[in-house]
Amino acid sequence: PRLLAAMFYAIDYEALQNASTRRIPLADLLSDDTTLIPDLLSTANVETANDLAQTLLLNQGFEDLTKKSLLARFIKQFPSVQSLLAGQAAETSEEEALIVSQESFNAAKSEYEELISKKIPENKLAIQVARDHGDLKENSEYKMARQDQDLLLSRKNELEVDLSRARVTDFTDATVENVSIGSIVELKEGSSGNTQRYSILGAWDSDPDNDVLSYKTPLAQALLGKEPGATVTTKIGGNEEQWTVLSIARWVDAK
Repeated sequence: PRLLAAMFYAIDYEALQNASTRRIPLADLLSDDTTLIPDLLSTANVETANDLAQTLLLNQGFEDLTKKSLLARFIKQFPSVQSLLAGQAAETSEEEALIVSQESFNAAKSEYEELISKKIPENKLAIQVARDHGDLKENSEYKMARQDQDLLLSRKNELEVDLSRARVTDFTDATVENVSIGSIVELKEGSSGNTQRYSILGAWDSDPDNDVLSYKTPLAQALLGKEPGATVTTKIGGNEEQWTVLSIARWVDAK
């Protein structure tokens, strides 16, 4: 199973680095050799197989049809993977897509890969070592390791859902005619008369110190679709504020 995880990681890494449509030899090998995945899964347990299936689903180095073909090999050995995938499909269909930048997507993918390849395995080992120390009721190391496990698995599940919803954009679809994801908006604050410029970017790009807003924030949501001259009202934390759109520019043109 470790070898298969390493292969998935290498394929995904190459796809992210190249950002092209050229074929990846290692991905072709997994696809063409129908016995390779079953052989690599021969010593895996159900939990490991599920984790690897999730990793495959999120991998950018395979086309969708290839993923389905490879997942069928998982399901043949571990039928429970089928229900896992069905559950994810239903969950994803009920959730709206998350528009994200390539940079933020890569960061989330890296965090996920570190969780499943390093932090969670290390935590499992820590739990086993602590369990070997004796009485679990009085074993503070064991309790702390289990608490860490809860946090790690919760974050893993959160990232899996978010990454499955993510849709990467380069923000080139933004226009200067109305506010959209990828806009730089100059606003006039009604209460003070001051002007402020905000960049409205992806769901994971929020950087308030540099006036970058996620499009999911209340102000950005109120502004989306508005044209220059439009006025919007926000109510955040009980405070109501009026904003007037003075101008709109494209973030990609200002990079």
